[in-house]
Amino acid sequence: MPHDTGTSATATASSTEAPHITLIYCSPELDISGAQDLYDTLQAALRAQCPVVLDATHVERVDTAVLQMLCAFVRDAQGSGMAVQWRQPSPALENAARLLNIRACLALPRA
Repeated sequence: MPHDTGTSATATASSTEAPHITLIYCSPELDISGAQDLYDTLQAALRAQCPVVLDATHVERVDTAVLQMLCAFVRDAQGSGMAVQWRQPSPALENAARLLNIRACLALPRA
């Protein structure tokens, strides 16, 4: 089975005044084997300069390398004035972020 790290799609709200949003779906396993694909997706989102929503609903496992990459992405996005939000971060992602004390770095919503 192919390892899908994340895909992105650009969606717009129904109002013509609403900004475009880049929606990135996180795969169930965020590990080093799929890090390059996720990195490419995150870099494309940075280039698009639109608000980003990371859908982490189905994340079952995440390793430290990917968490570091996500922290760097959030830092770079916020530094560029881009909003980054999480859609339903899974318990696995929440737990990993809590254990490593990086909830703020990831801009995860308060539990």
